[in-house]
Amino acid sequence: MRSGALSIAMTCIAAAASLSGAPALAQSSAVPAPVGFKVGDGRLHLLGEIDTRFDSLVGRFSSATASDPELIFVPRLGGSFGIETPSTLVKFNANAEYLIFSGLLTPQSRQLSRLQALVGLETEFNRDGAVSVQIGDNFTRSDRTQNAAAGIGIISLFNALYLAVPIRPGGRALEFTPRITWGVEFFEPLLTGLTSCPAGDVTCNPALLSTMSYSNLNFALTSRYKFLPKTSALLDVNFDFRTYWNATAMTNPPANILRGRLGLAGLITPRFSATLLAGAAYDFGVTRAIAPIGQAELTYLVGDSTSVSVGYTRDLLPVPAFGAFANDRGYLNARLGFLQDRLQLNGTAAVDYFTFFQASMTPGLGTAARQDLLISLNVGPTFVVTSWFLVGATYGLGYRTSPQQVTQTGINFIRHEANLRLTFRY
Repeated sequence: MRSGALSIAMTCIAAAASLSGAPALAQSSAVPAPVGFKVGDGRLHLLGEIDTRFDSLVGRFSSATASDPELIFVPRLGGSFGIETPSTLVKFNANAEYLIFSGLLTPQSRQLSRLQALVGLETEFNRDGAVSVQIGDNFTRSDRTQNAAAGIGIISLFNALYLAVPIRPGGRALEFTPRITWGVEFFEPLLTGLTSCPAGDVTCNPALLSTMSYSNLNFALTSRYKFLPKTSALLDVNFDFRTYWNATAMTNPPANILRGRLGLAGLITPRFSATLLAGAAYDFGVTRAIAPIGQAELTYLVGDSTSVSVGYTRDLLPVPAFGAFANDRGYLNARLGFLQDRLQLNGTAAVDYFTFFQASMTPGLGTAARQDLLISLNVGPTFVVTSWFLVGATYGLGYRTSPQQVTQTGINFIRHEANLRLTFRY
């Protein structure tokens, strides 16, 4: 069994590393780029990776509270295709990996071996015109779920399809973008019979995990006005319409969340950039919760290959079993480049505080049904040996605690992950 659930707003770096292929590289003349195969106006790149991973919490086989470690080997194959012209953008990438649990440290873990995958598509047409069209899709199958209420031991099949129409009248200083996104997520237990929890608790009972599967429609309108060359005023209004394939309201209360944010984003000085957004959100569903939301971020740009960002975000989001929850997140992201960016050190640290609301008959700031704390850390170097070979290593720490007393659910845990990755690309 693998890590705890993550909210839509947060970024799980360890999961991204395990599924996304080669780490992103800043463009530098000293860093050789993969050659690829020319196909029409675009290029096709192939990817092969081998991960050797230590995970201190693959399951709880010994007892309901034990942290069983294991060594995992992950071969990964994938590729990407891209076309970028003044009028057209097409980016496609796909990776498939097979997690092989060695059983050297915890023999029972061999039954967790499985296939995981990621597929992403991003397109934009008529991008140099006053009106363009963006269509894209993201698909993942992994144990890192969008569901913040669930514990370890869950497999997520997630897909999000979107359509956006950026409208840029005049000299492009003003831009409006209506957007619709349809996301679905289906859950299944990694294994059955390994946890015990209160009867009817859909967040931990393997027999009930699938009842949290949902459909989410998001309607959004964003507006950007560039009143200085590198500074813009931003307006973001969006609405989540969350329903569940299991229509029992007492099991998964529906959520209908309206959000609005207004603020500024851009450069303060040649080295500092900032984002400041503030607004409010309201759930028209059973929680009737009202929450202030927003974002404050400050980024220090040392150069093309080095930057440090610190920030705080707050959002109100739909979630199974409760209806809605607030996510308060403080984070630090850093990227350091050395040897003309051949050696890169990436790190992130985050603290998330989840407040799950209970049903209410009257609008208000909401009464907490449960409050969880999640602390995550991920840091590691990547060295570009040649244009076709990279070596990377990461260490990840995850700590989650909840007042929920049933530790068998996997909500309370401490997890260490160490990973060595060899990447071959062309």
